[in-house]
Amino acid sequence: MKYNKSFAALVAAGMVRGSLAQTWCGKNFMANQSVVPPGGQFVLPTQSIEPLLSFRCAPVFRPYLQEDAKSAAFVVDTPIVYDWIAGAEPILLPSTSSSSSSSSGLGSLSVTISVGSVKTTANVPLNATNFQIPVDISKLQAQKTKYSVSCSATYTAPSSSKSQPAYNQKFKTSASLLYLPDTNASVTKTDLRTGALWVRPANGKGGAFAPFVPQGFYINFDQYLAKNLTMIDQLKADGFNTIHPIPPYDNLTIFQEVVDKTVSAGMYIVYDMRSNYQNLTAVTQQVKTYASIPNLLNWETAHEPDGNSDPQNAAQSTYDLIYQLDGYHPISIVLNCEDYNFSPYVKGADIVIQDAYPIGINATYSPVWHTVCTPDFGHCGCDNCQGTLSDVKTRVQTYKERLNIMGFDRTKSVWTTPQAFGSGAYWNTTPTGQQWAAMGFTSFSHGALGSKSYQYPTTTGNVTTIEGTATNLTVLTTQFIQPFIVDPNVTFASYDYLGVDAGLWHNGTAYLLLVANLVNAEVYVPWKEVGLGSITNATTQLQRVFSVSQNTNATGLNFRPGGIGIYTATPP
Repeated sequence: MKYNKSFAALVAAGMVRGSLAQTWCGKNFMANQSVVPPGGQFVLPTQSIEPLLSFRCAPVFRPYLQEDAKSAAFVVDTPIVYDWIAGAEPILLPSTSSSSSSSSGLGSLSVTISVGSVKTTANVPLNATNFQIPVDISKLQAQKTKYSVSCSATYTAPSSSKSQPAYNQKFKTSASLLYLPDTNASVTKTDLRTGALWVRPANGKGGAFAPFVPQGFYINFDQYLAKNLTMIDQLKADGFNTIHPIPPYDNLTIFQEVVDKTVSAGMYIVYDMRSNYQNLTAVTQQVKTYASIPNLLNWETAHEPDGNSDPQNAAQSTYDLIYQLDGYHPISIVLNCEDYNFSPYVKGADIVIQDAYPIGINATYSPVWHTVCTPDFGHCGCDNCQGTLSDVKTRVQTYKERLNIMGFDRTKSVWTTPQAFGSGAYWNTTPTGQQWAAMGFTSFSHGALGSKSYQYPTTTGNVTTIEGTATNLTVLTTQFIQPFIVDPNVTFASYDYLGVDAGLWHNGTAYLLLVANLVNAEVYVPWKEVGLGSITNATTQLQRVFSVSQNTNATGLNFRPGGIGIYTATPP
């Protein structure tokens, strides 16, 4: 279906209707309302002068099935930090140790993992991340109820003198293990080493689990999908692997046709409960009806509960119920606000999705409400945004950092919602294909592990449009980006040089470099500024996978405004 401005205006109008509450993100925004600080801000941890141990453990996969029991494992993290993040405790280090930048000479911890009748002990280096401990759970009974896990550690600092007595320090944390019966129905696992999903083929014919990065679109069910099922064929042809029908699903017969058609196409589907997620009776009925469809990727419950000021415990209540009924699929929520009651809402999700839509807004004055926008007042379509691509980068990075502070860095992941609409209401333009791609690139470079654009149909035609760009980019994302970001053994670093955002992954053999110029200026970036200073011959050691408004020379990268690129590198 061809994108046009009347459709864009309809989408935008729907989003305005969705914000007709008296506040948005806790803020008043109408001309007849006064300025009232919204509250609900995330509390950053205080710093510590002395070193702290952030001891955490989690099963490698959620859930484990009976078939996995012998190969199960836990991942343990023992980083030294200097912020009072969740669970951090003081640790006495050897007197010769002056920083946490090196693990040399710090020694190790004796870590014991206890779950039910199973107990395993192993030595884990201090200041380690992603350390795996095999744990055979075959003696446990597979069940819907999560097992409580106790993880304890004893640390004896290496003594600098034989005459100085060793001092044992003890630490403890907890986790949960979801160990479910085998099933031939759909199962979506989460690799808690990376946050990536693992799935069987969506066609329902069985097969091995494999890592998976969702690339999809939201699409209104009643308004578009129910009237034109060929949209599924088009999205498949564009290279997308996931479809997210927006409820209500009023015609259940056609909804089943959507399910059947996506199964045939080998596409995954997200089941959205935004319309009634607070009605636990309705949630129960939906889970019992659709939990077994062969291509169910995950449940999505609360959509922008922070914007709408939904009850702060509602998402968690629904989350707990769905896990009692199912457990084989993760649960996502979408947050719209930059900083409003983040902590209580994310407790109701495994996947936290950001949906900042910055392209085409007036960041200081609302064309809809004819009022100013400040941190304490107003609704300009993108909460506390500047109206640039950097808003997406900042939102993803901020959500990741908050989850780590809360102790959820292993158990909750972040996805992104690239803006694929505009030209109405708060937005005076629609992103170009290049801008749409840049939002995805910067999201991946800051930890996002899934992408569902809002919404389809979008701009289509030549390569400057969103759909025109997607046709090439979705395939390259699967072929080049996915293998790196789902690999638990890669190293990763992000860089910002004069407004150019870069993510660099290294799998021990090759590098993946994602770059996006987030500023409206020409920029030159030397190789060393994106972690590739070891390149000696760009012609032989660098492979261009994809680029727009961007190229390279012997010493670095050249960017025009908004330039983007994907490269692999094998320096000596």
